[in-house]
Amino acid sequence: MNKRYYAVALLICLILLVSACKKSGASAGGAPRTPFIGGTSGITINFEKDSPPPEVTDDESFSFNAIVRLKNDGEAKVEKNDIKLNLVGFDPNDFGKNFEDLKDQQPEDLLDAKKRDAEGNIVDGTTTFATFPKGGTGAFFNPRKFSGNTEFTFRADACYHYKTEANTKVCVLKDMINVRDDSLCKPTSSRTVYSSAAPVQVSNFRQTVVGKDKLSFSFDISLSGNVDIFWDKQESKPSSFDTGCPRDPRARRERESNVGVEILEMPVDPVFSNPKCGGLDAGHKGVVKLVSGKRTITCTADLATDRLDLEKTVGIRLLYNVLDNKETKVLVKHLATEGGVAS
Repeated sequence: MNKRYYAVALLICLILLVSACKKSGASAGGAPRTPFIGGTSGITINFEKDSPPPEVTDDESFSFNAIVRLKNDGEAKVEKNDIKLNLVGFDPNDFGKNFEDLKDQQPEDLLDAKKRDAEGNIVDGTTTFATFPKGGTGAFFNPRKFSGNTEFTFRADACYHYKTEANTKVCVLKDMINVRDDSLCKPTSSRTVYSSAAPVQVSNFRQTVVGKDKLSFSFDISLSGNVDIFWDKQESKPSSFDTGCPRDPRARRERESNVGVEILEMPVDPVFSNPKCGGLDAGHKGVVKLVSGKRTITCTADLATDRLDLEKTVGIRLLYNVLDNKETKVLVKHLATEGGVAS
């Protein structure tokens, strides 16, 4: 009876151990087999509990802050200067403040990325905070008198710079036309592509042969999640976020759904030469606009004539600004003046 009990217990432990390894993407030795953790999150935004409180009174004795909690659930670091928040949805004069007190607030700390340690364990990204109104310690919202109970929307708009890193292995054979059954890889096939955790993803990588010494490949760029993205064709990386997520209708139309794209390695690798991608002005890099949240990029590249059979890693980098938001409601309860009855 005891032997059966221990055997079952041991079996359960082994199942749990294997399951844990699979979830972490680690091999039997503990080292991860994939380059990225993966996922579709960037910076997650939430209001701290009771900041702002769901209900306040207008008797001039109730002061409060709105504290936004920011956590980096993606795999790209965000510097303090690369994120700004605005608090919108209400007239700040109703709470004893002005619009400058609600604009271009920055978090307390940079937002380091989610990552794996040397053992393959996932280390969470940074959590930090942004407090409204601006002004530091002693700055509070103080609701004015209203004629009755009044509900207000407090919405935090966050604009931040983010990037996606992706890579795959391209199949290159000495003879791209006459492919043997036992060849190292298939030059006309779908290839597994790995994409870092970010709101914009790279997927569906395919390659084909278009000549003895030439190959073609394509991949999809897609927006995941309920966020807006922007990019300016004139900038490689914004130095300021004053225009990073534009509200002006014309600028918004020009930059909305734009993504900066760069094919890495190919321009400097001796295996490849003359990479050209449709829609990318510089051949291997440029800016494209997503349509209905998606865009397919198709590229060609020449191959070195003295090559051997190999699988070559090719990287893809995407750059963009993200506009996301979180909102809550604040009810200002009216207290009647002396001799009156509270509403």
